[in-house]
Amino acid sequence: MDNILMFRIIFLVIWSLLGIIFLVIGIAILNNRKKKERRCTSKTYGKVTDIARYQTHNSDGGYSTIWRPVIEYNVGELKFIKESVYGTSQSKYAIGQNVEVYYNPEDGNEYYIAGETLPKTLAIIFTAVGIVAIIIALIVFILTL
Repeated sequence: MDNILMFRIIFLVIWSLLGIIFLVIGIAILNNRKKKERRCTSKTYGKVTDIARYQTHNSDGGYSTIWRPVIEYNVGELKFIKESVYGTSQSKYAIGQNVEVYYNPEDGNEYYIAGETLPKTLAIIFTAVGIVAIIIALIVFILTL
């Protein structure tokens, strides 16, 4: 096997694996969100009680800030205070803001905030990157034959 063919095969394998990894992550995020939406069928209203702030240092010496809302909601006599697992670079919530919350009637700990689009957006981005990586691998492999 000559070196050029070996390079093509390695390129195809690496980019295809990367594509498959991204594709699987994207599909998993979307499936997890859909499962949560099927389980969390009861609706209540909650209030943003705080906005958690996290800073991460970048490789260029700067930092990024991530904002995650803290939601308080009631299920019967139980009060839940939850910090969203999804953060954004700019908070789209304000302290005191009322939000629609869907929760699992069998387990009030499981919830999601209505209108929270980040999980679907992440799923679409990961899936798209995966598909593009696989297509690039195939195109490069075919064009270099």
